[in-house]
Amino acid sequence: MCRSTVRLRLLTLLLSGPMLFACAPSESVENVELGPMAGLEEELESLVPTLLDAFAVPGAAVGVIHDGEVHLQRGFGLADVASGQPVDAGVAFNIGSISKTVAAWGVMKLVESGDLELDAPVSTYLTRWQLPDSEFDHDDVTVRRALSHTAGLSLSGYPGFQPGEPLPTVEESLSGATNGPGAVFVAHEPGSRWQYSGGGYTLTQLIVEEITGQPFAEYMKAEVLEPLGMNSSSYVWDDDIERIAATPYGGGGEPIGGPRFTAMAAAGLQTTLEDFARFALASMGRLDGEDGTAGVLSRESLELMQSPVDPADDYGLGYSYEVTGGVTLVGHGGANEGWMAYLTIAPASGDGLVVMTNGSNGGRVHGAINCVWQRMVTGETCDPPVTIPVQVDEETLRALEGAYAIPDGPTIEFRLTDGRMGVFLPNGEGSAVLASGPEEFFLVRAPIRFSLERAEDGTVTALLLLQGDEEGRAPRVESP
Repeated sequence: MCRSTVRLRLLTLLLSGPMLFACAPSESVENVELGPMAGLEEELESLVPTLLDAFAVPGAAVGVIHDGEVHLQRGFGLADVASGQPVDAGVAFNIGSISKTVAAWGVMKLVESGDLELDAPVSTYLTRWQLPDSEFDHDDVTVRRALSHTAGLSLSGYPGFQPGEPLPTVEESLSGATNGPGAVFVAHEPGSRWQYSGGGYTLTQLIVEEITGQPFAEYMKAEVLEPLGMNSSSYVWDDDIERIAATPYGGGGEPIGGPRFTAMAAAGLQTTLEDFARFALASMGRLDGEDGTAGVLSRESLELMQSPVDPADDYGLGYSYEVTGGVTLVGHGGANEGWMAYLTIAPASGDGLVVMTNGSNGGRVHGAINCVWQRMVTGETCDPPVTIPVQVDEETLRALEGAYAIPDGPTIEFRLTDGRMGVFLPNGEGSAVLASGPEEFFLVRAPIRFSLERAEDGTVTALLLLQGDEEGRAPRVESP
């Protein structure tokens, strides 16, 4: 192991305040006996409320598919804390970048109709906007490459805009009106490598509008969402979504205004658990109709979308790809401020998992749920394993309170408030501290773990830090 000083480099980027929210008890939506997966529900009943409480995520919607059928739809916690509204299968969540996976269906629908060629230059279909000049050959920027993040395009993701803020046009967004990330341009040679580009999906969003003459959201509703039976889903945040949407919450469990997007294809889809499960079924060809996709796409298109596109070895057309324990898994993750979501399916066996949360720390929740599901479907455990918080006595937490000097870094202070431990930088930014063992801890908002060094009398004298492969020691000092 490499021994060097742990400087907690990510603290100032990742910490957003102590997590002091306690989640309400879970509420049942629909429970169906799972046969060979019957133990999954019991694990979720025990695990999910613990995760929600520990990571300050108010609610989660979990759907499990087994043998090509929806066997479990389950709500945990709250869609809205103030009103006490529970999560159920009809509550809408934003699903972040999984919007790309659904958007790819809309693009492939145009491919099947003959209106679009995957390997044609994107410029073939553009009149309202063009990629700015670069040193690279833009004829190599194709739709296939845009959908597979191999087109050499810039702009990884979008923060969105707050409710009430005017949204730019698609052309303005492509030109840089993105609330920070900048414009879409050809950043490196198309086809030379895989590099995630939400901007590429905004470009395909414009192409859909150019070809169809319709607003993207209207086209997707008519050609993809409604045919799949996703009748409570929308790429626009309208009154219908507002009526059924969960309230999004930040890293400290505080209600926030969830972002809105011009970049709909990249990040703007809202959906419910019931609808999301239907999309998972369609993604494995197990929905209505002979082709299993309600007539939206052929099985050949599904197979193409779920196969890696060179030079990527783990991403197709809107779907990630991996083989675990000999089982092929495809899907996508999604993350926007206040929202986290996850989709994974094993098409061959008809198994699938969908998870949505209304909290910025929801990735910790769906990561642990996925590890439970993956173990049952593939026989493999997650590596590295997901850290599950455990309870420790208040005496141990009291012993941890105080200030510690990070070598070549800041002095950080641990404070206990209402039975919850938080760590704070000198500028006041902080993170919840959770226990993974009797005297082992980790931070919610940074990949840092530590244990306690004690003197003979039991006094905590230092923190023994671990960040990746780096180790360090932070001695206890006088409070700053």
